[in-house]
Amino acid sequence: MGELAAKTELEFYVAGAAILTEDGGPVTFLRVIHSGAVDIMHDGRLLDMLGTGDTFGHAAMLSGLPPGFEARAAEDTLCYRIPVSVARPLLDRVNRREIELATGPPNHRPVTRMLRSPTVRCEPMESIREAARRMTEVGASSAIVDLRGGGFGIVTDRDIRTKIVAAGLPLSAPVSAVMTTPVFTVTPDRLGGDVLFELLERGIRHAPIVSEGGQLIGVIEDADLFPAQSRSWFGARRSITRADSPEDLAAVARRLPEVVAELHAARLRAPEVVRVVSALVDALTTRALELAAPAPGEGVVWVAVGAQARRELTPASIARGAVVCHDPPPAEWTQSVGDVLRACGFPGDVVARSSSEWSRVDPEDELELSVLIERRALWGTPIDPLPEPEGPVRDAVVAALVRRALAAVPPTGFDADSVLEADGTHSDCLDIRQTAVAPIVELARWGSAAAGVFEGSTPERLLAAAGGGALSEGEARTLVDAFDLALELRIGHHMGRIGAGQPPDDEIEPAEISPLMRDHLRDVFRAVTSVQRRLRG
Repeated sequence: MGELAAKTELEFYVAGAAILTEDGGPVTFLRVIHSGAVDIMHDGRLLDMLGTGDTFGHAAMLSGLPPGFEARAAEDTLCYRIPVSVARPLLDRVNRREIELATGPPNHRPVTRMLRSPTVRCEPMESIREAARRMTEVGASSAIVDLRGGGFGIVTDRDIRTKIVAAGLPLSAPVSAVMTTPVFTVTPDRLGGDVLFELLERGIRHAPIVSEGGQLIGVIEDADLFPAQSRSWFGARRSITRADSPEDLAAVARRLPEVVAELHAARLRAPEVVRVVSALVDALTTRALELAAPAPGEGVVWVAVGAQARRELTPASIARGAVVCHDPPPAEWTQSVGDVLRACGFPGDVVARSSSEWSRVDPEDELELSVLIERRALWGTPIDPLPEPEGPVRDAVVAALVRRALAAVPPTGFDADSVLEADGTHSDCLDIRQTAVAPIVELARWGSAAAGVFEGSTPERLLAAAGGGALSEGEARTLVDAFDLALELRIGHHMGRIGAGQPPDDEIEPAEISPLMRDHLRDVFRAVTSVQRRLRG
């Protein structure tokens, strides 16, 4: 360690400066980010985003070749520069440690087993200078502020850099002036993969781990969780946040298929893929609403509906939403929202109604029905509660959902290279959404609405239906397993199409379905048919 300290140098790069270039000479140093952020680019495309404690250039350093990518400071950045003679043995030790840590699936490990940095705690009146000094001393990128009367605040290295500049604060100011509170926390038993998705959805990098008794255990950050999953979607998420115009946002939206392909390459399961896609579309929608002008006042809420509300968007899905408002928003705003959404490839029709108006539902209208029974608030400041079906309206809604659940009749199986439909006819193509996914979704919509549950994923709705007595426990579990299988097949087909340079669709030729998968699909069809048969009485 003495040699490492003696030979390590510090170098500073202003925002936008190139640190490594694609066609530059051999890389002879390992770089570690002390503070700031670095974008890894290739042909103008963001491949990765690096932050405090991350390293880059090691593969090129070990090979003695040019890096093959560009490393550029995303903001003012300070790096440690370590020569190859010192870095090589250090990397060998790290690689051995990585192998030891990889003995179990990282995304299935509790977050407490993935902590890598000490926790810095401070009082609200402690100076920003002292908190930053202690964070640097132990290599932490955040500090937890103990609030009087319970609870916590958090200060990150980025907060210190950006908020001080924005507010013109001196370093002697208290950390309470730059902290964030209330803070998103997780319990010690949460799994790394689940927490990573939540950080992505919330657009944050840190989460204190707090026991049920209110005891602070540590702070998990996205860098701790990256071994569990790929980083590519965090780069897209940051690009969405940084989009300053509808044109910038539309450019990010056009890159989403590339991110989806990388998710597939990372071998994520279908439920994880759709959750990431949904989180990115949520972020795009929210940023589109923020960029629209003029901004409406309080009482205007954008709700995601359908697959986006369930966090089950696939590459072939269409994201939809609606506005629940206390007073009608300005016409200029709804027009602006529609224009930005259309530029991002989303439907641009903006329907705005009051909560009471949405409650006067036409059960046959998909949007009106979804706002009542399959919605999720995404943006805005509410004044009125979201509408829920009650009394005769609820009876009409549940009756309409029963009809829809019974109308989605799956096939019975396969006959050579054709699909055997329930009416005995043959089809030369299997629509995986219409025949396997949608029937289960409709059963979940009906069962959860009957149980008074209007939010959640399809598996969560099925279990809620069992809890409310609409489905038996066995039926719910069987349908959950069937849904997971159908979703895996659907996502796999989408990824295959994207990999071949084709737009994703749901049409699968039976000849492409293996005998084993055909057996699994028959189980899906039978599970749906069994519940439908019981509903018909």
